Amino acid sequence: MAYERMSGIREKIKRAEKHIKEFEAALRVFTDSKPYAVRVDVETDPTQPIVQILKADPVPPPLLCIVGDAVHNLRSALDHLACELVRANRKGPGPQTEFPILDGPITTAKREARFAAKVEGMRQEVIDAIRDVHPYQGGNNTLWRLHRLDAIDKHNVLLAGIGNITAIGGPPPIGDQWDGNRWVSFGAPAVLKQGNQFRFLNTKVDKSTPFFAEVVFNQPNVAEGYPVILGLAQFRREVVLVIGRLSWGLR
Repeated sequence: MAYERMSGIREKIKRAEKHIKEFEAALRVFTDSKPYAVRVDVETDPTQPIVQILKADPVPPPLLCIVGDAVHNLRSALDHLACELVRANRKGPGPQTEFPILDGPITTAKREARFAAKVEGMRQEVIDAIRDVHPYQGGNNTLWRLHRLDAIDKHNVLLAGIGNITAIGGPPPIGDQWDGNRWVSFGAPAVLKQGNQFRFLNTKVDKSTPFFAEVVFNQPNVAEGYPVILGLAQFRREVVLVIGRLSWGLR
């Protein structure tokens, strides 16, 4: 029975994975078009070269729609899990049933009430296990960003652009580099725009220095300057981990 309850959840994840692969292919085409150009001015002040953005093409809207589809299917997989956790307790999901992801710790009466409404009908030990996931901003920020990006995409195309130079003179570093809701690299703007000028403090650059910039999220207060391809991979991994962690509740 637990395996059968997982069927819809698995399909949602498969659909998200299909969109992620579709995005990767479209991203390669966009990247091959050389959408940005950088120049280093060493003449003005040789001790502090100025980095100038000569070109920064907008990200094609079809790519952003693919990202929104991938995000939605991952978020939806969690909601399908929530409904199946209620059914596993021989009850029916209600109009507010969904996987709870809140904007802060579940420490206020208002958030407690919202959390309770979303998990109503689940077994108490399942509810406790969901609490242990810390599904809120300041707890599991990966889930929270997934939730917020999905909510934004329901009404507006997600914002993204060429931005946040993620590597200088070599491949991008691996791992999270969050500072609040902004991804930190070398001090470049979250999204590059033609005409931008800035300096890299404590980083030596010259005219021959190669730069690597990526397509990044540009959602203020949610995900700024964060590489989209890395974000999608992290969202998928976290959703799969959470589902695996709670799958025992489907028995």
